[in-house]
Amino acid sequence: MRTYNAYFSFYSEEWGNFDDVIYKVQADSPYDARTEAWLKWSQCMDSKFQSCVKLYAITWEPNPLDAGDYFYSIAADTKMAMRRIDYVDIPNCRIQKRNQTEFYEKLKHYDLAALNKTDDIAKDLYADKGILPPSIYEELHYARELAYRLEFTQSKVLLDIIDQAAKWDVKGYKWDIRELFKNRYISLNNDTYYFQNQFDRKGVYPLYNDLNDTESKYVARWKNMKTVNALADLKPPQENDVIPQSNDFMAYDGHYLFIDTHQFLDVFDHPENRIWIPTGDITNITHDYSNAFIAENAITDNQIKFYRSDFLGVLRPDVTERYDFDALKREYVAHMIQQSVTPARMNGRHDDGLTAVESEVEESEFDDEI
Repeated sequence: MRTYNAYFSFYSEEWGNFDDVIYKVQADSPYDARTEAWLKWSQCMDSKFQSCVKLYAITWEPNPLDAGDYFYSIAADTKMAMRRIDYVDIPNCRIQKRNQTEFYEKLKHYDLAALNKTDDIAKDLYADKGILPPSIYEELHYARELAYRLEFTQSKVLLDIIDQAAKWDVKGYKWDIRELFKNRYISLNNDTYYFQNQFDRKGVYPLYNDLNDTESKYVARWKNMKTVNALADLKPPQENDVIPQSNDFMAYDGHYLFIDTHQFLDVFDHPENRIWIPTGDITNITHDYSNAFIAENAITDNQIKFYRSDFLGVLRPDVTERYDFDALKREYVAHMIQQSVTPARMNGRHDDGLTAVESEVEESEFDDEI
């Protein structure tokens, strides 16, 4: 039994970017560690707000007296760095429209060279002593498990490839095995065999939480974003723009909240009255927060007392980025001046008789805008 580091990559619905997290698990082998890691991930509250989840690496502190363990650990560290680039750094570059994808691709090539160097050293020193190629040490174990799921003839062909790879056959371990775990299929006897379902979290090689969830889906959210700059063009968010379960589990502090219009007067049906932010002096509005708190309208600056249940939840960051709130606020103030009225007061409908906090627009405030 030893301690392993399990690396998960994910898209954060809360912050609107890709990130990763490390869990420490106790297990007898890196293979058992993968199973234990998924159990630990599912028990974490934050996992509810993570999409596109992958268990992309298992690493550990090696035993320096065990040559195989030492080289396998070094290879695992290098593959961890390469996969973080694929699953975190490059998708974030595309979301943030930063021209650094080429830079990260070069870093991957450096890591691949380091991985091959590890193989070369291990081969020179220990190949005749039974050490496996470190770059595919973990993959060889899982490839055998996949082979047992094929019919006898195809299984024998794949097991032969695995045996050749274990003997340092360049074609076997450089191409066939690596390509199997990159593409999730392999060609045997001129036929192609797919192992798609064996790569989900309950499969032979538990890598993906959801096989149909890809980075491109979340990158596209941001690329297709159109900014709303005018009240006339204002389109309010929809219920599916709210982070699922955020009204039950996520803290509200510092987030844009989407009002539940069904609980209030008709005035909340106006597009500019849908998005609210808790005021800065309110903290720790978690799922067990039972008191009323003051929230400010993101466009009109009106302030009202609310409860957590008055909101459908927290809006996704890629949704709120559609709105130029500063421009919308200026247009709203200018519109109110033109109408020569103070902004309408809005009263939350609460049975305990809480009074809305009135927001008056004074002439002095308008002078600053003009």
